[in-house]
Amino acid sequence: MVLFNESKIVKQISVSEAYQICEEITRSASTSFLRSFKSLPVEKRSSVHALYAFCRKVDDIVDGDWLPNLSNLSEEELVSLNQRAEYRAMSLAIKKMSEPLNGDENHFQRVRALLWFRDNLELIEKNITVNHPIFIALKDTSEKFPIRIVDLKLLIEGMEDDLFPTNYESFEDVRSYCFKVASTVGLNLIEIYGYSNPDAREYAEEMGIFLQMVNILRDIKEDRGRGRLYLPTDELKMFDINPDEIGDLNLANTKKWKNFMKHYINRTKTHRNNALNLIPLIEGDSRRNPQMMCAVYSSILLEAEKRNGDVLSRRLQLGFMKKVGFALSALGLWSISTKK
Repeated sequence: MVLFNESKIVKQISVSEAYQICEEITRSASTSFLRSFKSLPVEKRSSVHALYAFCRKVDDIVDGDWLPNLSNLSEEELVSLNQRAEYRAMSLAIKKMSEPLNGDENHFQRVRALLWFRDNLELIEKNITVNHPIFIALKDTSEKFPIRIVDLKLLIEGMEDDLFPTNYESFEDVRSYCFKVASTVGLNLIEIYGYSNPDAREYAEEMGIFLQMVNILRDIKEDRGRGRLYLPTDELKMFDINPDEIGDLNLANTKKWKNFMKHYINRTKTHRNNALNLIPLIEGDSRRNPQMMCAVYSSILLEAEKRNGDVLSRRLQLGFMKKVGFALSALGLWSISTKK
């Protein structure tokens, strides 16, 4: 297996090596998705790895876990990138009417890295090869499948929101964020899976909303520690909850929080049930992949219900064997309780 070490990329790597690196990035993330990818045919699986690696690294940039190596840029290219990144950072701050999270210098580096990723997407659109494994694999994927680069740019735009304190006043605001960071991925995945009914796009959008709404519950404590909250403030207020209370573990035991969580979980189920309509619309050799993801995420949602909405005192997660059990049921008759 080729390890992802940018400092050693001194010459053009092959397409097969690029795909291997994308698979390694996917594997190292240790997510539930890797197991579901194994059910795909080889060509589709490689392309999904490329798409996932792109999304993983964009997310790592925003969280401050990784930055691309820009040492191969010429001095002129670096000066241009820095100037555009400074303008982009200023524009985002004005748009958000807020100071960035995690300090100015760190913020600039992340904005610059995201801008560099966007630049590379535009090069792919122009059929120009970028000497970076993720973009070599993505370019090859775009030649095999009709993925939409514009959606990946929109994903980056959504990730830029995470560089600032969040302030989602309504569910429509939250839904817009979910579309940018998750539905855009689903809309590209179905281009790899294959489909003929145009309704698949609507259900792929719903799938992204469902998965991201579960992610919001799973990561609520971690996100709060980073200055982020992805719950609609107008609905929190409707249940007499102040956003500042989210950091208080005692909130989980209150009636108002349990009522809010019941409301949130029911809405998430609605998106999930809509998303399930996607499965029969995609090509048969690709159905197990989204089916298994739905199974695992449905089980996480069920765990939130069993806890009466307590997602604050401890993180939502499932043991490996429990995940396997739910996934196996998904591969059979979809016996998991998804229609409650």
